[in-house]
Amino acid sequence: MSISDKPLRIDVFPSAPIADVSPLIFSGFIEHLGRCIYGGILPSTRTTFPYTPRNPCPQDQFVETPKELLTAEGFRKDVLEVIRDELKVPMMRWPGGNYVSSYHWEDGVGPKEQRKRRPELAWGFEESNEFGTDEFIAWCRQARCEPYICLNMGTGTLAEALHWVEYCNGTGDTYYANLRRRNAGRDEPHNVKYWGLGNEVWGPWQVGQQTAPDYAEKARRWAHAIKLIDPSVKLVACGETGLDQWDSTVLDVLVDKVDLHSIHLYTGFGPRDRSQQEKEYGRSVYGPDAAEYSLEIARGLINKARVAKQIQKPIKIAFDEWGVWDETVGTAENGLEQFYNFADALAMASWLNVFVRQSDLVDIACLAQSVNVISPLITSPTGVLKQTLYYPLYLFSNYMRGGTAVKVQIDSPVFTGETLPAWISSIKGPPRHLDVSAVLHGGTSLRIAEVEVHELWHPDVKVRNGWGKDEVTVRSSKSSWKSEWTFKEHSFTLLVLDI
Repeated sequence: MSISDKPLRIDVFPSAPIADVSPLIFSGFIEHLGRCIYGGILPSTRTTFPYTPRNPCPQDQFVETPKELLTAEGFRKDVLEVIRDELKVPMMRWPGGNYVSSYHWEDGVGPKEQRKRRPELAWGFEESNEFGTDEFIAWCRQARCEPYICLNMGTGTLAEALHWVEYCNGTGDTYYANLRRRNAGRDEPHNVKYWGLGNEVWGPWQVGQQTAPDYAEKARRWAHAIKLIDPSVKLVACGETGLDQWDSTVLDVLVDKVDLHSIHLYTGFGPRDRSQQEKEYGRSVYGPDAAEYSLEIARGLINKARVAKQIQKPIKIAFDEWGVWDETVGTAENGLEQFYNFADALAMASWLNVFVRQSDLVDIACLAQSVNVISPLITSPTGVLKQTLYYPLYLFSNYMRGGTAVKVQIDSPVFTGETLPAWISSIKGPPRHLDVSAVLHGGTSLRIAEVEVHELWHPDVKVRNGWGKDEVTVRSSKSSWKSEWTFKEHSFTLLVLDI
């Protein structure tokens, strides 16, 4: 895809810092949906494999994961190793997602043989409750990541929420703190710092949908009570996309009661027809421009609410669901399993550029989701497939964290094709073909005239990785630096320079 014969220009300004890049923008999300938990975090078993009339899984197709591939707690070692050691995921959001709006946490604690099997209302599965709060915390410890729990504000009650916080964080001689000690077999609390006040409560698909004023007043009462149980926790308000009336109403009411405001957005919808390749490429790769505009609007709504209530503390964004998802491909019927192409990997890189450029506002970003469900990782009973999405996430997580985002200026032609959402071009302005972010670190081992290059490229933007066939991987090298670089068309390149 040729964009111009004219040389393009990138100016990086190390003396113009934006903010330190929060490591939490590389966080993940696991939900009781499809094969995310049962088959991803845990192996599938005949009793836990998700079954629904919409997605039957015949027993004769079941393959058991060998015990040597599991930890002593029964977690998949291969998934843990990728999430902990390669992607270095710092935080994990759980248990949902839509799932949480009818989830009752006490169903998932205590002896497993006594846990109640329930119909799952969000996605149409049956839930065994074999993976509950104590299992989640144990997994987070092994993954070396911070737990982030979302509360049930659909069918749940305030009392239930307070009991959950007490169960996780209580240190006194109280009922739920002692129940945790008995169930987890240890005295130390789980110390869950981050708690979400519901999930997508604005959505008509949600069990317990509410209006913005009703939700805001309810969440205000919950926030007040939760802080009485544990004043140290960080509370996340349930936002929409950052630019909706819901966000404005909720922020006006909750800005003095919460620490972060969550927003959700997915990009990458569109036809998977090769005859419409350019149309799909534009819809996928330039979709994250909508996220950046949403963040700009959300920044204004936050500051408007802070000014009205004279709130000094900053309120940051938790972009706790984001990703590349085509709803016509990853569906409830197939457990939202989607195989991604190279264009989707470029979209992933664009998303991460947004979070780096907006690092003064975005404190948390949770990729939805971490395994099997619209994920960079797909499992078989004995292995893990790294999809095209995995590689930009790996590069950003390993090279962009721990530094300071700095301003960049780009001289590039703009994309004139169709974007999704369509308003990107008409309201925000057409996206540039060249998309860039930059981070300043303390120093490198490179010589001044040398550049370290990590490149993702393939001549076919539709190509996918498969089992035993990695078409898209990172190609790394070192080269001399002459103050210019030739990028391949439809490529992602990470350059490391000593300035």
